[in-house]
Amino acid sequence: MWLYICLAGCQFRDIGILVDTSGSIVEAEAIQLMKRFVMRIIGRVDIGPSENLVGLVQFSESVITVFTFDTYAGDSKARIFMAIEAMPSLDQNTNTAFGLRSLCICNIE
Repeated sequence: MWLYICLAGCQFRDIGILVDTSGSIVEAEAIQLMKRFVMRIIGRVDIGPSENLVGLVQFSESVITVFTFDTYAGDSKARIFMAIEAMPSLDQNTNTAFGLRSLCICNIE
């Protein structure tokens, strides 16, 4: 899992999270641990349009945007947590380089 946080001149942060859900993460327990870890990170920051924004992308051989920075900007964290819980395992080969290239930190799409 990769985590990017804007630090330079930001009063609030854009938190971009890139999660490996490839076949190498095959154990259901490991996937649940990863999801809980992501939820703990998000649970510790204020989320909102005039606060911190969070985006999540999962990857293996393909990339899926789970949500962008503005998807849940005005919603409760409960909706973010439901999206994380619903994130499936892609169960494909791992391609970390592709995942990193696909994560545009300025605008997760």
